[in-house]
Amino acid sequence: MSSTSSTESRGAWLWRKMMQVYGARFLDMWEGVDVDEMQVTWTEGLRGLSREAIQRGIAALFHAKHPPTLPEFIALCDPPSTMHQQHPLVLTAENRTSPEQAREQLAKVREVAQSILRDPGAPCNGIAWAHRLVERAERGEHVTLQQINCAKAAIELWQITHGTMRHEREPGSDDE
Repeated sequence: MSSTSSTESRGAWLWRKMMQVYGARFLDMWEGVDVDEMQVTWTEGLRGLSREAIQRGIAALFHAKHPPTLPEFIALCDPPSTMHQQHPLVLTAENRTSPEQAREQLAKVREVAQSILRDPGAPCNGIAWAHRLVERAERGEHVTLQQINCAKAAIELWQITHGTMRHEREPGSDDE
């Protein structure tokens, strides 16, 4: 945000910048207004805005269809909401796994997958965490009621979906 004169105010500098961007359209907007007074007002309005914020506002001018008023320009200086900010992709992070580590991890994943495929009827298959929680509760370890209920529900759903649930009555026996 350099200026041609060391005494040029922010408002004067910004007005000069907007004249370069909008040309006569900007001048027509302020026709009949005391330019010096307006530049003082703009300088006061920009007080407290960082150099970065003003640069953001100037960059936004290139996408604005009409010259902004002071409140509109200040709004252009606001940072984008976090919803619209670009974030670097996680896959481009500098801390990448070495090919050796990746091969080692992949071998572990294959080993676990193979053990599951070898014994698909294992009672804890897929819900070992739930069985461990119930066992911990039975040993008297601190487990919340919500954890126990969640674990028991998971075990029951697993048994229903994998055909290992024992029926205490014949299905449909409650029909009249």
